Amino acid sequence: MEIRDSLRMRPTPVHGARCFSSPSCLFQGLIMSADLQWAIVRRTNSFQLRRDGKNFTSEPYNLSGRATFRDCGLVNGRSVSVEANTKKSGLVVGMSRKSAVNRPAKRFAMTPLRKSSRRIAKGLRKNLVNTHYRPDQADLAVRRACALLRAEKNKPRKTPKRRHHKKN
Repeated sequence: MEIRDSLRMRPTPVHGARCFSSPSCLFQGLIMSADLQWAIVRRTNSFQLRRDGKNFTSEPYNLSGRATFRDCGLVNGRSVSVEANTKKSGLVVGMSRKSAVNRPAKRFAMTPLRKSSRRIAKGLRKNLVNTHYRPDQADLAVRRACALLRAEKNKPRKTPKRRHHKKN
């Protein structure tokens, strides 16, 4: 039997895990702890940045930019993201759902926020702390939101050029 034939075969589920028809189904149903995932991803991910002997990261859902287990958005079951809204003014807050861990397209719920900066900061902190979602990330999320709103507020506006007509 060739390798191509073995990939077409549908393997049996392991320990009650679901199996899908694609060749990558061998790994989708297996459950790994976050610590094991961090051990694998820690030094070998494409978001890694090293400057002045310190490790930083540019991965999504990492509010601080530090390459630590606590801040890593790739391996934690619950992660938070605060980004600028590209279509309109305001922010977009993304929060991961535990029910959709194996479905990347539905894993994150994106919520647009378009109120004043104080209301956004208050609502974001209240949502993260009171729901026990990630209270350790609440301060970082509020800081990121305030910084993005401040940057949006101070954007230089392009003024239209006035044409001067020549007098005859």
